[in-house]
This record gives sequence, structure tokens and C-alpha cells, in this order.
Amino acid sequence: MKRVLVVDDERPVVDAVELMVRRGLSDEFQIVGDASSGRDAVEKAMALSPDIVLMDVLMPGVSGLDAVREIRARGLPCVFIMVTAYERFDIAREAMELGVLDYLLKPVSRDKLASALRAAAGFVDRRFELERREMAHREHEERLRSFVEEAFLRALMTDGRAHFDAGRYTEALGICETRAIVAAFTFLPLPGAPDPESEKRAMYERLRSTVRYKTRALAGPFVAGFMVAVLTLPDSGDDWKKIQAFRAVVEREHGEELSRDSLRVGYSAAVPLAEATSAWSGALMEALSRRSPVGDGEDGGIAGGGWENVHAFVAALVSGDTGRARVALDRALESLPGEAVPLPDRYGIIAMFAEAYRDFERRGFLSPGDAREAMNLDDIRTAEGSAGLALASRSRLDALAAVSLRAPRWSAPLAQAIAFVRGNYGKQISLESTASATMLSPNRLSRLFVEETGRGFSDFLNEVRMERARELLCEPGASIKQVSVECGYPDPNYFSRLFKKATGMTPTAFSSGPMEEPDAEP
Repeated sequence: MKRVLVVDDERPVVDAVELMVRRGLSDEFQIVGDASSGRDAVEKAMALSPDIVLMDVLMPGVSGLDAVREIRARGLPCVFIMVTAYERFDIAREAMELGVLDYLLKPVSRDKLASALRAAAGFVDRRFELERREMAHREHEERLRSFVEEAFLRALMTDGRAHFDAGRYTEALGICETRAIVAAFTFLPLPGAPDPESEKRAMYERLRSTVRYKTRALAGPFVAGFMVAVLTLPDSGDDWKKIQAFRAVVEREHGEELSRDSLRVGYSAAVPLAEATSAWSGALMEALSRRSPVGDGEDGGIAGGGWENVHAFVAALVSGDTGRARVALDRALESLPGEAVPLPDRYGIIAMFAEAYRDFERRGFLSPGDAREAMNLDDIRTAEGSAGLALASRSRLDALAAVSLRAPRWSAPLAQAIAFVRGNYGKQISLESTASATMLSPNRLSRLFVEETGRGFSDFLNEVRMERARELLCEPGASIKQVSVECGYPDPNYFSRLFKKATGMTPTAFSSGPMEEPDAEP
């Protein structure tokens, strides 16, 4: 039964219409109310939500046509039939332009009223059916999109770079952007949790909801205790702000889990979507190589002895003891369950090398660029079976051992100070704060820098910052001001002068893309 609102400033007309509906059309239509002015019609329509409105054209104040226009503007899906005593072409034309279905002349006969109301009811039914079909189509599209999206993100996590075809997925998903950052999440319930798997799944569901509904990123499936998120980026624009906004949401919504280390996250740099699988590897390595403050060896995702074995592996490489590093790697490989290597165990091996490369970078054994290139561990991630994984891992160990043998050997106090500088160059550190962190006097530390590196502390700090600045300036989207701040220089003009002194080029000239200039650059 369709709901009808009657609008006319002449009470006899309203009564006549209501009487005709009650006597002959009551099985099909119900009069839900009447109004005597355009303003009243708008208010009644909002309150009663009628299916059909019989609207007089000329009324005091707001006209019938203006009332139709206002009701349309408020989004009500009413069907309008205009009723008037004036047979005027201009009124009829304006009514049709507003989408009015029919136009009746007073006095209205019962047959014409019935015909107009039934035509309007048919229109309402057809529109409802179209909306139902459209809703079903949208739901089908959403299910299909969810399926393709999950396939895309699962392939990103598990396919090798040679087999990953981002184009076929992004075309199906309607993704126009060509670049993205990749975030890797791993879920680590605290030791002693009564049901670790259920707790990991619950953390995943909360994080997935955050990413899906509070950011623009795609949230991946739960695979072996891991989740991927992909934030697509346009070819041009302020990537920095988008990335920082995404990270801020994750940290705000999941700060407690991050602080207690039950949730870990790693981020890639902005990369072409075609390279997303390699970016996933790097982000995952960053997440896995974070050291847990609770329950070392209890993570369940690091093969062969947990983080204690990772630390032993890295310490042996740093000291140049290749034999001991090989023992630690063999211990991890021997713990693998069989020919088919589970993802957590495979990623555990990856984490060993990730931590080694990061430690080598912190100590200055590898430049940031060389470390990033080395951390493309697709050979380990896609190796066939445990035998293939062992072969790829031992080949990687040989390459790391060669780097370690060529690396400078600092004294233990200086090595500690260099690691502190490389880990904190973005902060306002000084000779004094570094000396305090390494439990040396400033004078003693200053002498160690000159004696073992051939340069003073300030020069060494600036070299580390310039090295990082060169890397950041090659990434699209980061402005000179932002690079300056990230590298520990609050004043971009001062940073520009130092950069030009170190490289012979301004930051703008060095950058591979358009950059935001500071107010004054020499």
C-alpha cells in the first residue's frame, strides 16, 4: 500500500481527494496527511515520508513547484503529481523539468486520479526494484572486489618478485595510482597467553578494521601470523603527509599493543606497485628484526632458538667469527620441520639476515643504499623447500662474511658510540650526549673518533646525516624541509648549506624529483 500526502490550500479540494481515495482506492493507497502551504508540505513530507505527493501549484508563500524543489533537495524519493486549476504550458514545462510524473487539472475526476495514482505507484515499484537490483549488484561487486583484493595482497605476501603481476590486480580493483608504501604487521601474544592463536586472530581483526575503516590503505588477510597493508600513492603529491597520517592512525589505535611488543610493524619506502613484493620483504624484515623486550626466544616465529640465536648469529658476523655464525645458521636450518617450510620459519631465517644487514648498516659496514639493496631477500623467500632455503641462506652468509672481513674494526667503546650516532642521527645529539650513552668522558670519546676514524665527532655525525639525506632526497614526495628535520637539522637553510658543502650540489639539484625549497637557499 502506497502512502499519499495531499497538499492544497483549498480545504474542499483536500476533502474531495481524500474521499475518492477512501471510497474506491483504499486497498491500494493510504492518505497519511495533508498540508495547506508549500512550507507545510516540506515539513509534512520530511515527517511522514510519503511515496506519492499530490501537490497544488499555486499556494500562498512557497509555491508548489518551490516545495517540490526543496523536497527533492532534501533527498526524499517522493513521486510528485501536480494538481492545478490553470492549464499553463510554462508551469507544466517547469514541473516536468523537476521530474514531476503527472499533471492534473481541477476539478479532478475519480478516474483520472486513480489512473495518476496507479501510474505513480507503478513508478515507485519499478524504482524500488531497480534500487534492489542495484544494491544486489553493488554487494556482488563488493564481494568480488574483496576476493580480488585478498588475492592481490596474498600474492604480494607469498609470490616471488618474478611471478608477481601487480597490473592485473590493480586493473581489476580500479586502482589508478602506480606507487605505494607497504606495511608489514606481525602478531606476538605475550608469553603465557592461554590461547595464543585466538589472541593473534583477535589482534588481527582489530587491526584490519582500523586499516579498512580509518585509513585509505588495503588490509590483507591473516597469513601465518602476519598481515600486510598497502597504501597507494599518486604519481605526484605530498607522500610524506599521507604516510605520516597512516602511521599516526596505527599508533593512536594500537599504541598499547605496540608498546608491549605484542604487535610489531615495519614500513617500506614508497615504491612502484610492481615492486610491492620486494617492499613487503623489506617491511617484514624491519618488523621481525625489532627486538622484543619480553620473552626472548618465546616469539614462536624465529626458527631454531628464537631471538637468542639471531643475536648470536649477528654478534659472530660482527666479530668476524664466520664459523660461529655458520653454527647459528645451521641450528636454525636444522630445526625446520621438513621439505615444506612453513612461512613463520622461513621468515625467521629472513629475520636473521635482516638483523645482520641492519646491524652492519648501524656500524657503518654497509652504506644505507647497499644495505637496502642487500635486504631484497627474494632468493630466501622463494627458495624451493628446505634444501633450496639452506643453499640460499649459506650463499648469503658467505657474502656477509666477506663484508665483515673488509669492515673496519673499531674499539668496543667507539663501536658503541658509532651505533648510537647511526641510531639517533635524527635527534639533537651531541658529543656530550653520545659520551653519556657510552659511559665515556667527552674528551675520551673525542680522542677515539680522531684516532680511529681520522675525523672529529661533529664531522662524523654530519657524514652520517648527509648519507641519510642523499638517500631520502632520492625518494619522491619528501620536501627539503622534511628531509632536513628527519636528518636532525631543524633549520632547512642551514641544512642546505651543509649539504652543498658536502656534495657540491644544492638539495634541489641533487633530488631526482621536484622538491619544496626553503625560503632561502644559497
